[in-house]
Amino acid sequence: MANPFRNKCRIADPESYPGSKAEKTLSIEFLPDGFVFSLMDTQRYKYLALEAFEAEEANNIAGYTEHLAGFFREHPLLAQPFAKTVVSVYSHSLVLTPDSILNGDNAGEIFSTCAHLPDGHCLKTEPLHIMDASGIYTVPKALEEFCKEVFPGCQFRSYGASMIKNVLSAQTIDQWRAEVIIHIKKSHAEILLLNHDKLSFYRSFSITCFDDLLYYLFYVLEQYDKQADDMEAIVIGELPMDNPNFDLLASFFKKLTLPSKNDVFLYSSLFASIPDHYYFNLLNLNTCE
Repeated sequence: MANPFRNKCRIADPESYPGSKAEKTLSIEFLPDGFVFSLMDTQRYKYLALEAFEAEEANNIAGYTEHLAGFFREHPLLAQPFAKTVVSVYSHSLVLTPDSILNGDNAGEIFSTCAHLPDGHCLKTEPLHIMDASGIYTVPKALEEFCKEVFPGCQFRSYGASMIKNVLSAQTIDQWRAEVIIHIKKSHAEILLLNHDKLSFYRSFSITCFDDLLYYLFYVLEQYDKQADDMEAIVIGELPMDNPNFDLLASFFKKLTLPSKNDVFLYSSLFASIPDHYYFNLLNLNTCE
């Protein structure tokens, strides 16, 4: 298969193309069923482009990694130099560990007591200073080699750890006041339970339909003795407000809202064509250093 990637979203301001004067930061999220990237004007903190691709006939990152080199080489927005590249990688298992326990040598031992390290993967850690902890996660070795070759000096991030940092920051700075955050993608969903500005629970779940999400959501709430109709929730990810499933989800909670884009950044006018909450994690990667 020469090109297994199907474009499902495309925003490209003229300033995002090679030859423009803008110095650009590239942010990429590698997900189980594809990837999404954005380009930001580094000097003006202005987002110029965003594209999302679905990987056909693949349900994990390792399954499509071999096709990335040719695709990235031929894509006009990706075949240009970048001032900075941030690579966010989805890992089904994210082991959150207090900094008082983690040292430079025991990450593998800690991870193995909580989760399985898949063949062909390596471990990485990401600090979560907002929690005095770190997240241990996995990256396919082939993807790591590809990124280091194509984007020398790129920074690796945990998809889950970045989400936790982004959510806790928004909860504190933007005063979300949410008790549960639901992040929805086609093949997976994340559920976060919050106690004010503290994280009580985080987990990613594989899903094939909306009913899967509801099953996991109410299972988690039951384990924590929570009642949805007493809680305020926020949805991020790919669930439109005009979708019947949004109305269904809203019917369970005291209040269900969608967040606006982070006003720390500027955005090309073309970004008005996508809902503010769709790519929350990607568009906040550059705030969770």
